[in-house]
Parts: sequence; structure tokens; C-alpha cells
Amino acid sequence: MTTTAQETTTTDNAAAAEARSEIFFAPDTAASRYLFAGTAFLALGALLWLAAMASMRFPGLLPLSFGHLRAMALIVLFLGWLVLGLAAAVFYLLPRLTAIPLQLEKQLNLALPLAVTVIVVAVAVVGLGFGDGGEPFSLPWWWDLPVLAVTALPLGPTLLTIRARREGVVYPSLWFAAAAVIWLPALYLIGNLPQVSSLAHALGDLVLTAGFLNVWAVGLAMGAVYYVVPKASGQPLASRQLAKVGYWSLLFGAIWMGPAQLVAGPQPEWLQAIAAVLGLALPLSAVANATNLALTVKDRWPAGNPIVLAAVTGSGVIALASLAAGLASFRSSAVLVGFTLFWEGIYVLFLAGIALLFAAFAWQAIPNLVGRALASTERALGVVRLVAISGTATGILLALSGLITGVAWSGAGFTGAFENVGAGWLQSAGLPGIFAGLAVLGGLFLTWGLLGLAVSIYRSLTSGKATVQEILVIRRP
Repeated sequence: MTTTAQETTTTDNAAAAEARSEIFFAPDTAASRYLFAGTAFLALGALLWLAAMASMRFPGLLPLSFGHLRAMALIVLFLGWLVLGLAAAVFYLLPRLTAIPLQLEKQLNLALPLAVTVIVVAVAVVGLGFGDGGEPFSLPWWWDLPVLAVTALPLGPTLLTIRARREGVVYPSLWFAAAAVIWLPALYLIGNLPQVSSLAHALGDLVLTAGFLNVWAVGLAMGAVYYVVPKASGQPLASRQLAKVGYWSLLFGAIWMGPAQLVAGPQPEWLQAIAAVLGLALPLSAVANATNLALTVKDRWPAGNPIVLAAVTGSGVIALASLAAGLASFRSSAVLVGFTLFWEGIYVLFLAGIALLFAAFAWQAIPNLVGRALASTERALGVVRLVAISGTATGILLALSGLITGVAWSGAGFTGAFENVGAGWLQSAGLPGIFAGLAVLGGLFLTWGLLGLAVSIYRSLTSGKATVQEILVIRRP
């Protein structure tokens, strides 16, 4: 049988057309939109947090009390910035590490306005006085249900995408992403279940806060920079084993920062011992992750690269916060720092470190998402330095204020050198008040740095110089 040239050409064209029909151009729309929304909440949350700090040190300065403003700030920062903003990191990483399109992307885009509405209403509910006073968001039970749905948004798309992956090797970023999306709604549900006692309610609140910060925020942000740093520096990840240490230690130690805040309090002795011992896994994880990133770029540190600088510096700030939290978990130190501003300082350190990791992800992702370069490298470097220095200083000042308060309480109780009630208490509380006032000043600079980060991201998204855009070309599963 003879085949003509025309028949051969027709067959080749049909094969090419069939191959083209299997090609999928991943648009990254969910990652772009969630990043945009999360950055807006970062700016608003920074302002609310500064207002809360000011009202704490200067009661009556603002119409709303510290309790209201702090809960409102945490709703905006945790649910608005960290849930939506870091969900953008998940949606950005998944197609690049699995070689298939992000699953349910259209549904995620449709759900974004609803998620923003739920978060805005949550802020209004607490601001109008309908909160229940619980940590960290003070939301009534009837609004916990919509918020639970927001925390579960990344779960389905992440698990479906990982399940259908074509890449045989699972990169460390996917470990952190899978754990984060599973744990976040589970922690929120556990933290808001009806409790039979006030102690169980307090423990549930603290476990939710600690797990949210460490498993979702720190874990997911660290997973993102495990992808970002090798891309930005041109160096392979230094150690997969160190990444495993960081991952498993984080999972074991994440929630114990919560019960550690009640050590020497009303909780059972056995729980205090477990919190102290397993709480040491948290600094182990942070040190392993920070070391891994530093080793990745040690030989060829890119001069003036804000992405690498933000990632490495942020991991260092988180290591500092984790070390302080681990040391405060033991009874000998917990009797001094429990129920003081010390733990507020730890939270500030964590948030500053997470902000730097978020900056590293956003600055690396924006050119690939929208085809625009970083608006200003010099300003980005300035933002990294300002957030790192002011965040560390503010956290340390708050921690010192809490420590000195604890020493004054102990001195009053054991030596009689101080008065822990009445007019004499004012003299013993004077020095902690000075440190708290300096922390408000530091918080002003930290807020300026976070606003600068938000502006840098927005300027890059909307008016950055056009550059080469990464287009994901993926074969359909």
C-alpha cells in the first residue's frame, strides 16, 4: 500500500492538533486575586494592631477598648491576611510542583468575595460588641460557622491537586502545604467546640492561636520560601533532611505554645510537663529551617536581593520567637512571664517574621503571575530592614515589659519588697509601663514597615515595569 505525501501531511497535522488540544495554559487567577485581597487586609490589620497597642498603653485614648481592637486586629491579620494571602501561596505552588492545573480554580475565584464578606462582617460583629471574649477572635458561635468555611477554602483544591500530581518526587513545600490546609479547619473546629469548663475553653482558645500561627502561618510561609529561595538565588535546596526535621518538629511542637501559657496555672501537672517538653520541638523546627535556608545561599549570596534577604531574615526572627516561647514553657520561667505582655511580644515577633516570609513569596511570585517586575528593589530592601528591626525591637520590648512585671509580682509575693495591690503597685509597675510605651513607639515603625510592604506589593502588581511572564503550559490529566 502506497502512502502519498498529502496523506502523511494530513496525519501529522491531526496529531499536532490532538497534542495541542491536550495542552492547558494555567492562568494563575486564584493566586493573583487571593494575593491582592490578602495584601489589603495586611495594611488594614497593621493599622488596627497599632490602634490596639496604643489603647493598651493609654486607656481611653480611642473610642474602642483594647479588648475590642485587639480582637478586630487579629481577625483582619489572621483571617484576612494570613488565610487569604497564604492561600495565594498554596495556589501558586501547587501547579508548579505537581505538573497539573490547580483544581477547582473557578470555584475558588467565586468564593473569594464571599470570604472577604465573612471577614468584614466578623470585624463589625466584634466592633459592635457582640463578641464572646474568647481568644483569638472573640467571635460568637453563630459567626464561627461561616469563618470555619473560610478556613476550609484551600482544603479541597489542595488535596485534589496533590492527589492527581504527575511529579513523582514530592518537594518539601508540598509537605507544609498539605499539613497546613488539613490542620487549619480542624484546629478552628476544635478551638470552638462547646466546652464543659472554663479551663477547657481557655485551653481550646490557646491551642487554636498557637496552631494557627505555627502550623498554618509559619508552616505554610516556610514551605513557600523553600520554593522561593532556590528560585531567587539559583542554588538548590541545601538539605532535604533538614527540611524533614523542620517539618516534623513543627507538627509535634506547634500547638504546645498554647498550653505553655497556662503553666503554673489551673491546668493539670501532667499537661504542664508535656507542654514544656514537646514545646522544645518548636525552636528545633525554626532553627532547622533557618539553617537550611542560610546554607542554601551561603556560597553565592545575591547582593541586594530583597527576596533572599526577606526569607533568611524572616526565618531568623521566627527562630528567635520560637526559642523564647520554648524557654517560657518551663515552670521556672512561666511563673514570671505567664499572664503578662511577654506572650504579646512573642506574637509580634512571629507576625514580623511571617510578614518577611510573605514578602519573599509575593516579590518572587508577582512577575510570574502578572508579568510585572518588582516596583523598586531599593524600597523593598528598606522594607525588609524596617520590618525586621522594628518588629524585633517591639517584640523584645513587650517581652521585657512582661518579664519585669512578673519579677515585680514574684517580689511582692515572696519578699514583700513590692506592693502587688493598692497604691504601692503603681511604683512597682512603673518600669514595665516605660517598656510598654517604648513598644508602642516601635509598633509605629513596624506598622510603617508593614504598610510599605503592602504598597510595594500593590505597586508591583499594578504598575511594575513589564517583564517576562511565566506561563504554565501543562498537559491535561
